[in-house]
Amino acid sequence: MLTIFDTVSSAYYAEFMEYQRARTKEQIADRQAEIIAACDAIYREKGYEAVHFKAVSQMTSISRSSIYNYYKTKEEIFLDVLIQDYIRWKKELLSHYKRTPRMKKNQYCLFITKSLKKHEKYLELITVYLYQIEKNSSLEKLISFKAEIHQFLGSIQAGLSKYFPGITNRQKQKFVFYLMVIVTGAYAHTHMTEKQIQAAKYADPEGKTPDFHQVCYEGLLMLLSDV
Repeated sequence: MLTIFDTVSSAYYAEFMEYQRARTKEQIADRQAEIIAACDAIYREKGYEAVHFKAVSQMTSISRSSIYNYYKTKEEIFLDVLIQDYIRWKKELLSHYKRTPRMKKNQYCLFITKSLKKHEKYLELITVYLYQIEKNSSLEKLISFKAEIHQFLGSIQAGLSKYFPGITNRQKQKFVFYLMVIVTGAYAHTHMTEKQIQAAKYADPEGKTPDFHQVCYEGLLMLLSDV
């Protein structure tokens, strides 16, 4: 018959063995990937607030306390969720560049706008929760995140260089900066809560919620107007 001591000891032993098993870089990476996937799944289904270590542990083979061996806060997990999305997005852009020898301004802006749609869920994190995510993450994690954003924006610039050979470095820098401004601003104004929509209608009964993709497309065209 197991005593309370035996049960507690078994739990600690299992946790210790779990930590011991993840000794190589590959094993640690596998554990992190499992945690990231669980965080992403919970977020997509239930939203940001539903993500916490207990919920993540219930979807993985990793105990709640052992998650701290890989991440100190849930926000650090979200940084890796975003990093993975930026990596996927960058690959999509570069793959399209490889397949498409030429694009006019309207075609390029439409392509970028459509690519935003594929990653629209993550724009919520960037627009609504990024300050909180960055604030509650370690400097080391934040540096990795900023480095991935820099590489992603570099892939945007690579497309500009390919399709608009006469574009200057200043114009490319301006484009990528205002791209993020337009996207995050457009998301905030086109993805309102029910309460926000009701308040907006009360203030302006004739007003309509703008379309996110139309706003982005028109904004990108304006950014390229002098190219």
